[in-house]
Amino acid sequence: MEIYGHDFDQTNLLAEEIRHTIRQQVHNARDITISRDEDRAELKINIDKEKIARHGLDAATISGYVYNRVAGMQAGYLKEDGEEYDIIVRLVEENRNTISDIESLSIPSAGGRIKLSEIATVEEYWTPPTIERKSRQRIVSVKVTPHETSMGELAMGIEKALEKVEVPQGATIRLAGDYEEQQETFADMGLLLALIVMLVYIVMASQFESLSKPFIIMMSVPFAISGVVLALFFTGISLDMIGALGVVMLVGIVVKNGIVLVDYTNLMRDRGYELNEAIALSGSSRLRPVLMTAFTTILGMLPMALSQGAGAEAWRPMGVVVIGGLLVSTLVTLIVVPVLYGIMSKHGERDKEERTRKEFVFLRMADDEKQN
Repeated sequence: MEIYGHDFDQTNLLAEEIRHTIRQQVHNARDITISRDEDRAELKINIDKEKIARHGLDAATISGYVYNRVAGMQAGYLKEDGEEYDIIVRLVEENRNTISDIESLSIPSAGGRIKLSEIATVEEYWTPPTIERKSRQRIVSVKVTPHETSMGELAMGIEKALEKVEVPQGATIRLAGDYEEQQETFADMGLLLALIVMLVYIVMASQFESLSKPFIIMMSVPFAISGVVLALFFTGISLDMIGALGVVMLVGIVVKNGIVLVDYTNLMRDRGYELNEAIALSGSSRLRPVLMTAFTTILGMLPMALSQGAGAEAWRPMGVVVIGGLLVSTLVTLIVVPVLYGIMSKHGERDKEERTRKEFVFLRMADDEKQN
């Protein structure tokens, strides 16, 4: 949770309230920390410009004197056994650790030495050690680690728990961090998936010289995604970025079985077989290659899906996604693709196309002979 606001006290109180709310209401949240450290005491010296002007001084000169006495100034180097050390000269701690000690510091001027208290006031205030900024705004973050849950479920739980948290005027809160990056990645994956589906369809349409045949093959993709959902549900694994990458890979994997069936059916029809007979022949003839390609891919992904070694949780979703999607899409390819082919095709369609192609070739040969 990112909290934006200029007032330190306001944002600190809001961050503590958010941490307390998440700890009490979100049970799968662990390691709830606030990025801003506790405030520390600092001294602020307010210089009277009129007084220092009468003494012939300026703010830079005074700050230099005070800094050299409190923090120290480099007076030289000490070489010992080949090592070089800085020599820092400053007041002992007993003479610089209280406000009265700072006010008693003597500042040389044109008229003699004067005390710092005569030309300035020293105040103590509390401030954070560091000031974080994002988009040119002050920010404090409340970081949460998910425990036995997915990042998306944790984010939904946090949003629900913070609905009753009153955000003061001048402050804003938003979910960010790894969750924000995950949502952006999923959006990019969705765009990539749509682009891949379009490119695969275009390639198949150009090869089959038809718009309906690629559509029949692409119908296996939605069923593959349903297989992904079922596989993730039964295994209890959440879809992450690696799993989403597996879904994108499925588009190119699942269409190959449909291409084998449709291409062989077209071949049988070109050889003179009737529509239903060509579909039956392609199904019986291409069953073995379809099952072989599917099972080789599934067995290749099985070690990844069953791995229990170090870092296996990062790659296991990809194996589960590919196996689940390929199992369902293979069954769909063997059943739905032939049925859709029969519905969307016409009896004698390939014969008409073959006759048209032969007539076109004949007319072209006749034109060539006339020209000769």
